[in-house]
Amino acid sequence: MSSFEVKTLLPINILGLDISITNSSIFMLLVVFAISLIFWFGISNRSLIPTKLQLLLEKLFFFIGDVVKSNSGKSAIEIFPYMISLFLFIMIGNIVGLFPFAFSFTSQLVITIGMALSIFIASIIIGIYKQGFLYFKHFCLDGIPGYLIPFFVVIELMSFVFRPISLGIRLFANMVSGHIMIEVIAGFAVSIASITIVSYFAILPVVINILLNIFKLVVCMLQAYVFVVLSCMYLSESLEIQHGNKE
Repeated sequence: MSSFEVKTLLPINILGLDISITNSSIFMLLVVFAISLIFWFGISNRSLIPTKLQLLLEKLFFFIGDVVKSNSGKSAIEIFPYMISLFLFIMIGNIVGLFPFAFSFTSQLVITIGMALSIFIASIIIGIYKQGFLYFKHFCLDGIPGYLIPFFVVIELMSFVFRPISLGIRLFANMVSGHIMIEVIAGFAVSIASITIVSYFAILPVVINILLNIFKLVVCMLQAYVFVVLSCMYLSESLEIQHGNKE
């Protein structure tokens, strides 16, 4: 489990606030740098013939744009820059964690919950800013009998509060379980290889591990997609009543 251990590389303490540089923060900065580099190379070509990287980025733009519009509405395209950045940050972070000696920061609950809380807080701020107190109307659906309103409000409020928790835990649990499974089977292959009589059977867990890594690569991209889709759905409620008023 050493691959999940957060290690302090440069201790920094300012007025009792620990802002030390860790392996987790280093890998997050590396991922942000990689994303910036990808976009820089993507827009640096000024010729009429697009490069393969530009074509790939265009496909990604249209893909995330469709996700945002289908789950948050066409007017929510203003959150598109954040969503495509979030998608790439999670996806590349997940993939980086598959490499040996790399730190998987998306396997840290504090990171995944932190990203989910940012979506949660943003949805509240945007909702109140755009709708005022009408934003809280979605806690009580129209047509509910008066005596059932308190129960529905409590249920909806609990569901609302647990959103960032479930969103963060979903990503955290999938990443941790995948990494543990790969490491266990890799250790199993080493154990078999150390036994002379059955050492030739060590190829079996190695093949299984290769297949698991391919499957984990798909899961890394899928989990980033699921995180963005759910984030868009949560943010859509911040604009839902506003759209109805305009119509």
